[in-house]
Amino acid sequence: MTTNQIQRQQIAERIDQEVMKRLDSGATDFDVFAGMADHMGDFKNLIDTSAPGEMDRLCAQFEGLYRYAKILEDVARGIEAGDIHVP
Repeated sequence: MTTNQIQRQQIAERIDQEVMKRLDSGATDFDVFAGMADHMGDFKNLIDTSAPGEMDRLCAQFEGLYRYAKILEDVARGIEAGDIHVP
């Protein structure tokens, strides 16, 4: 399925709202990571279908989306470095 710009904006808004709701209730980055597992597919879709520079624009517009992207980036970096062990 091809995701258009309006759909990508809606996905970004949903992720932003979910992350901000968690952060506003005192969630840690780990809590956000664990609690957002159901949204990972949407996030991947967003990355895979975004035009060049679109993710940067969306992250600048939505603080929660930016925070989620950074959390996922940190987890990926930890796995790659061997600091986070996965089965």
